[in-house]
Amino acid sequence: MSTTPPDPTALFRTMIGEWEKLTNSLGGQMGTTDEVARLIGGASSAGAQAQAAIHGLMERALAAANMPSRGEVEDLSARLARIEGALFRMEAKIDAIAGVADKPVPAGPTRGRQPSALPEG
Repeated sequence: MSTTPPDPTALFRTMIGEWEKLTNSLGGQMGTTDEVARLIGGASSAGAQAQAAIHGLMERALAAANMPSRGEVEDLSARLARIEGALFRMEAKIDAIAGVADKPVPAGPTRGRQPSALPEG
């Protein structure tokens, strides 16, 4: 007669497995009820309203501090990008008209004057 000692983790695994089955069935039943759907909808609506209220509060705080809001900074960034694009297109047209598209751009300013010689003595 061989007696094997009981496995304490087997009981725990069985208990966890049964608990998961019960939780899944209960969650599946609750997810189909109208009350839960209304509760979830109300929670998401309340979250959206809270986010809008915080956004409005931040807008007023930034206006009081005479600072731009995130939307204003994004608008300025988009406007600056459009202006830069227009400048690049104009520069390309000017280069094409002047025929300097093939000439290399100088690396830095050139010196027109030479430094004066140091007096000997």
